[in-house]
Amino acid sequence: MNPLRQTAFWLALVLSTATRLFADITLFENGKSPYQIVTAAKPSAAEKYAAEELQHYFEKMTGAKLPIVADREPRKDEEIVIGSATLPEGAAKPQETTTPGLDGFTLQTAGKRLLVSGNGPRAALYGVYALLEDKLGVRWYTPDFERVPKLDRINLGKLNVSETPALEYREVYWSEFQNADFAARHRLNGNSYPLTEKHGGRMAIYFPFVHSLDMLVPPELYDKHPEYFPLIDGKRKNGYVQRCLTNADVLRIATENVLKWIKEHPEANIISVSQNDTFNNCQCPNCKAIDDAEGSPAGSLFKFVNAIAEAIEKEHPNVRIDTLAYQYTRKPPKTIRPHKNVIVRLCSIECCFAHPFDNCSAKENGRFVDDIQAWEPVAPLLYVWDYTTNFGQYHQPFPNFGVLQPNVQFFVKHGVKGLFEQGNYSGGGHGEMEPLRGYLLAKLLWNPNVDVHKLTDEFLNAYYGKAADKMREYMALVNSQIQKPGVHAHIFDHPDAKYLTDDFLKAAEKLFDEAEKSAENDDVRFRVQTARLGIWHVQIASKRVTGDERLALLDRYLKIAHQAGISNASEGQALDDWASKIRNDK
Repeated sequence: MNPLRQTAFWLALVLSTATRLFADITLFENGKSPYQIVTAAKPSAAEKYAAEELQHYFEKMTGAKLPIVADREPRKDEEIVIGSATLPEGAAKPQETTTPGLDGFTLQTAGKRLLVSGNGPRAALYGVYALLEDKLGVRWYTPDFERVPKLDRINLGKLNVSETPALEYREVYWSEFQNADFAARHRLNGNSYPLTEKHGGRMAIYFPFVHSLDMLVPPELYDKHPEYFPLIDGKRKNGYVQRCLTNADVLRIATENVLKWIKEHPEANIISVSQNDTFNNCQCPNCKAIDDAEGSPAGSLFKFVNAIAEAIEKEHPNVRIDTLAYQYTRKPPKTIRPHKNVIVRLCSIECCFAHPFDNCSAKENGRFVDDIQAWEPVAPLLYVWDYTTNFGQYHQPFPNFGVLQPNVQFFVKHGVKGLFEQGNYSGGGHGEMEPLRGYLLAKLLWNPNVDVHKLTDEFLNAYYGKAADKMREYMALVNSQIQKPGVHAHIFDHPDAKYLTDDFLKAAEKLFDEAEKSAENDDVRFRVQTARLGIWHVQIASKRVTGDERLALLDRYLKIAHQAGISNASEGQALDDWASKIRNDK
C-alpha cells in the first residue's frame, strides 16, 4: 500500500471508530424504547437503586418501562450500563477519560450504549441523577414537588462527561433535606441525612456531631478527679466547661472512648473530638505554657487531638477525627499542625451574612477572612460550619440570597473540603423562603459555579407559577434593604433590624397581596402565603401592629403556619409557645 493510500486507510478507520464510539443514541421515539438497563450480577445496593430510579423516571417521562437485567443475562447493543456492570465481549469500548474523584461520575456513550460509572459507593447513583436532571430535565424542587417532563423523543447525542464535586462533604442542614431520597437526588452526603446503603451511605459522624468533651470525659468524674477539669482563676471548675487537655489520664480516657465508639459504630468514618460550646478552657501551668508558646489556646487543643488521631490511625486508617476552630480556638497555633487524619472545622457564627465574607465592611467578616486564610496552609482537611438563617427568628426575612454563591466560592478558593450549611432544622421546617434557599445551597455545594440566577428563575417559575414575578420583586426588595451603608445582617437579628423598616414592610405587603391574586390555584397561593409569614412575623413580634389588630394577625399567621406544619418560631422556641407569649404580652 502506498503511503498516501495508507494514510487515507488509517484516517478512515479512525473516523469510523470515533463514529462508532460517539454516535448519537436515541433512547426513546415513536412511543417505545429498545433499551435495557444493565447492572452487575451482584450490584451494590446503590447501583441497584440507581437502576430503579432511572427506570422509574424514564417511565414517568415516556410511559416506557425499561427492563433491568444483570450483566450475565442476554445482552444487546442498546443498553444503559450502570456502575460495575461489565461490557459484553466485542462491545465498543469507552474512550479513556480522567478518573473522577470521590463521588465523581462519568456519563459516556460507546456505540449504542450509555455507560454510567465512577468512584465510590455513590458514584453510579449520582451519575443517574445527573443524567435525569442535566440531560433529561427532571427537577426535584422539594420532597413533595418535582417536575418530570413528558418526552416524545430522547436523543442524547455524543456524551463524554465527567464530574467531580468541589467539596468532599456536602451538608445542607435544613429540615426538608431530612428526606433521604431528596438529599441523595441533590447529591448531598452529610451526616444528618438518614441515608442508607441504597443511597451509597453518608459521611457518618459519631454522635455528638460537635461539642463532645462531656461524652469523652464525663462530668461525673469531677468528684474524684477534679484535676481532669480546667483550672480557672486558681480553682478547678466543674459544670459545662472544657477539660485539662495536658492531663495524661484525660488523654487516656478520651482515647479509650474514641476506640470504643469506633468499635460500636463501624459505620462512622468521622469521630468528634471537639471542645464544648463554651469558653472555660484550662489555665493550668502546662496548658498555659503550650498556649502561650503557640500564640493561641488552639495549641493545647491540637496537641490533645493529634495524640488521639495518631493513636487510632494504624488500626483505623479510614477514620478521621473532627474538631472545631471555634470561639477561643479560632486562631491557629504557630507550630503545631493538625495530624493528617484531623478535620479542622471553622465556624462563621459571628459574621455578617448580608454581604460576601471578603467584600464586607463589618469587622467580624474581616477577622473571619483572616482566620480562614491562616488555616488554609495549616489544615489540609479544612471544613466550615456556615450559617444560613436567622436562628432567633426563623420566619423573619433574612437577606442572604446574594451571598450564597460568593461565600461558597470563597470557601472552595481557600481550600475548604467540606461545608455544613446550617439552617432551620426543626421538624416542621418551612423557614423563611426555605425551599428556594435549600435548593440553591444544594446545587452550590456540588458546583460553586452554577448559574444561580438561572436556577432561581427556574425555581420561582415552577414553584410560584403565575405569582413568580411578584415573588421575584419581593426578593429584589429584600436585597435592596442591605445595600444601604452600615446595614448588616446577623443570625440573631431582632425584628427591629435596620433592614426591616416600615416602608419595606408596607411595600412587601403590597407585593404579597398582588402575588396571592396572581396565583393560579390554591397550592400556589398557599406557597405564597407561607412565604408571607416572614412579613407578618416582623409586624407581630416588633409591635408594628398592636391591640386587637395584632391578635387578629397572629390568628391568621398561626392558621397558615399550622397548616404548613411549622413547629418552631426560633431555634429554641416552639411556635405555639411563641404565640402564647405574644398573647400574654399586653
